[in-house]
Amino acid sequence: MKGYMIKYPGRKWLKHVALSGEEELRDYLPDTEQFTPKGFVSMIERYPVLFVKPDLGMKGQGVMKVYRKDGRIIIRTENGRYAFQTAKFAAIKLKQLIGTKRYIMQQGIELVQIDGNPIDFRILMHLRKDETWKYFGVMGKVAAPNRFVTNHSSGGRAIRLHHALGLTRQECEPWEKKLRELAYKIARGMKKHFPLITELGLDIAIDDQHRVWLLEANTRPQFQLFRYHSNPKLYAQIASSVRHIRADG
Repeated sequence: MKGYMIKYPGRKWLKHVALSGEEELRDYLPDTEQFTPKGFVSMIERYPVLFVKPDLGMKGQGVMKVYRKDGRIIIRTENGRYAFQTAKFAAIKLKQLIGTKRYIMQQGIELVQIDGNPIDFRILMHLRKDETWKYFGVMGKVAAPNRFVTNHSSGGRAIRLHHALGLTRQECEPWEKKLRELAYKIARGMKKHFPLITELGLDIAIDDQHRVWLLEANTRPQFQLFRYHSNPKLYAQIASSVRHIRADG
């Protein structure tokens, strides 16, 4: 367990390896590998879309989307677009863009959308004094037009779960229950491997077939999305809880 006794584990790869060892969570994890040019060539043959992400990174910065279109492989970055005839040439370009940093490659998920803009979800949980988890709720994030990351810093906006799924609040209750139960499973798995954690911001995807995926488990999460929750008091409760948790070290 060396290296796991940290309060805020940041490396996406480390967390993926830990959770992929949990049988009840394995089916929720997209196929993920550490980036190598050879590994990329193999992976882009298996999946039509890949996301190539910094192993240590926040707010969607440095994320690249790679996909096949019209017989070519397209790399989209925050600021540009590159097209290649072969996976090998695309891999060379990715290596050039990445440099010496550690990156991971993740199977692309066809997210539910509104007006063609992808949506993912954030679930927030805190550890209570009695070592049980408190589930605060779930909020959606809609990507800005022509963007592929949903983060607020990239123009993403908040959306409530039932709106995101095109349901009434009552129709959405089974989804709320399903996501809450999954959140507790993930929290138990994370706590088992990272005993010092006290916060979780779970980035959840629901694909176009309504299958649920865990994209990432953040251990010092932003919570501004919850300003827009249907419970007007919730944001203040979260902010107070964060102050107490982080004051304790």
